[in-house]
Amino acid sequence: MPFSSAASLSDEIFGFISAHLGGRTAVVAVSGGIDSAVVLMIASRLGRERVKALFMPDCITPQADYRDIALLSDRSGIPIELVNIDPIVKQISEITRQKDPKIIGNMKSRVRMTVLYTLANSMNGMVLGTTNRSEYLTGYFTKYGDGGCDIEPIMHLYKGEIRMIAQYLGVPDTIVKKRPSAGLWEGQADEDELGLSYDELDSALKNVIDSGKPAVSPGEKKAMDLYRSTDHKRSMPPAISRRVA
Repeated sequence: MPFSSAASLSDEIFGFISAHLGGRTAVVAVSGGIDSAVVLMIASRLGRERVKALFMPDCITPQADYRDIALLSDRSGIPIELVNIDPIVKQISEITRQKDPKIIGNMKSRVRMTVLYTLANSMNGMVLGTTNRSEYLTGYFTKYGDGGCDIEPIMHLYKGEIRMIAQYLGVPDTIVKKRPSAGLWEGQADEDELGLSYDELDSALKNVIDSGKPAVSPGEKKAMDLYRSTDHKRSMPPAISRRVA
């Protein structure tokens, strides 16, 4: 993607955010990853008084993420507030007697969503999502966690496109080149869980979902398995339709 296209996409995303916010404040969670960094960098054009950014680490968050968040704050011009979610996570884990790291990982995502919305409600804000198209189509997000938001500004863009926009926007290299991870449990890595690299995933999804071709390669079949098995995440909960006399 040439920088001219990245510039055009960035302008389009900013216009989308501005139109849906109206005069409200943008509330965004930043993780030290590339997707949230891109959303924050674009939203920063609203001005620091219209953007509230939160970094919500826990006990397994690597120190590199803290350094990257400081760099991102400097680069974007937006102060990033630190809210450690460990006390909340510990309390819920004890109440539910839960020790499974994956279940606790999803709970962490939902805790972060709750913090975001509590803040957004207190300041007439709207929560900006940070899910890209690669993640959306494969259901690689937590239902009612990072999937819970008011606006999804980058859901139309694949991971490879996000990388190009990040470079254009000047997102710190340590974030752009970081191994993708949701950071929900120790040692977690996106591509290990997905079973495909993001480059492979993007190519498969473009070939099958966007172009309408049948899944032929192992990568395409894997991507479609992920797509079908996570359909519930992209749909409203099923309900009985009301009969009108």
